Amino acid sequence: MNPSLLTISHRRSRPLAIDKPTVLTLIASSLLISETFAGALRYYLDVAGVSALLYLPKLACIAAVALELPRAQNKPGVWLVLFAVLVSSLFALLHGATLGNVGFSLFIYIPLLFGLFCGGYLEQRIRLLSWVIGLCLVASLLGIALDMFTSVPWKGYSYMMGDVELTANKSWAFGSTDRLAGFARMSTNLAVMIALYSLFLAAFLQSRLLRMALYPVAFGAIFLTTNKSTAAAYLLTLMMLFLAGYRLPSATAFFIAVLTGMALPIASLLLNIPQSEAYSASLLASFNDRLIHSWPNFIDVVTNEGWGWWGAGFGAVGSSAAAFPLAWLELLSIADNTALYLWGMLGVFGVLLYLLLFPLLLRLHDRGPRIRDALLGIVFCTILIGWATDVLEVTTATLFLGMAIAHALTPRERHHPIAAVSTRCGLELDKRKTRDDRS
Repeated sequence: MNPSLLTISHRRSRPLAIDKPTVLTLIASSLLISETFAGALRYYLDVAGVSALLYLPKLACIAAVALELPRAQNKPGVWLVLFAVLVSSLFALLHGATLGNVGFSLFIYIPLLFGLFCGGYLEQRIRLLSWVIGLCLVASLLGIALDMFTSVPWKGYSYMMGDVELTANKSWAFGSTDRLAGFARMSTNLAVMIALYSLFLAAFLQSRLLRMALYPVAFGAIFLTTNKSTAAAYLLTLMMLFLAGYRLPSATAFFIAVLTGMALPIASLLLNIPQSEAYSASLLASFNDRLIHSWPNFIDVVTNEGWGWWGAGFGAVGSSAAAFPLAWLELLSIADNTALYLWGMLGVFGVLLYLLLFPLLLRLHDRGPRIRDALLGIVFCTILIGWATDVLEVTTATLFLGMAIAHALTPRERHHPIAAVSTRCGLELDKRKTRDDRS
């Protein structure tokens, strides 16, 4: 019997074997768990005086990525992106950013790199990962109930780590309505996690009835967080999944999703929307604020500084600008749009990276294993959330995005190892038979 078949059958007979895929899956699990309970963990670890322990999962991700880098020699596209990030970091330093800004941004994107370099191993232990995601989803739902009916000690708590003030849980409200965050750091993160966790699990549920029950429960929980962009993105994603069996309607939905993400910031410059108090307490208040203030101000800073082509640099945009503030970086700390975020950071190259989301969705739409269906819904929902959110700084979203890119870059036959081995065995037998017939 072919040795490859023996290896595959041996792996399936020992699903809990402590091998490389299992270790990497445990690292991913620790990352998801720490993100799910980030608000509570930050509070209790700081009270115990060991707040730095919260960063152990990301440090483990850094070690895993460093060990996998030599194996990425056959992926020139990945190396091109890493080289562009290096060059962009130098631009940021030239523009006045510090090494702290660059390092903080790299720390934010470690989950993306981990998913990119280790996503193939995670797929080999997808059952274990699914159980962890299921537990995280249940914990997120329980966290909402706990936040609604009790007073949790970590709500609104903040602490200092060196010279940087960190928020364990952001306490804020929409009008008179409290924005529930459960065990997480803030309601936006919680809403995104519930959406992505439920989309992942739904792809692996055999029962259609269970899927139909999971979707409204997840949407209700997202609605309770009052995060409108995630709630709308979740509903639109469910509509896309119902049409996923048809290629043309799905491709049209993918194109509209990506294009709209770019069009919204442009519309904020072209539309002369007057500031009105009528929107201050409406459901469109935050979106109206983006159209009037956030997006135009962000674009003005980048263009007035002359960074439209090459961007402000890696580390000069996003949370790193808030953690290590510089006077001219204040308006770049929040973009509230994925396309705008990438353009402000990487310039034209960032726009190109954003447009590559369209072929990524097309690749994930091809027939294949269930993980592909899960990643399709997750990436599509992430793009929609990114219309009005800096979703690239949400750990859960970037981990799944890295896994999706890794899956798309993997040759098709590797997604079906048994079928590929059987095909190779059949070809070998055919060659031997041909040689025997000739002799």
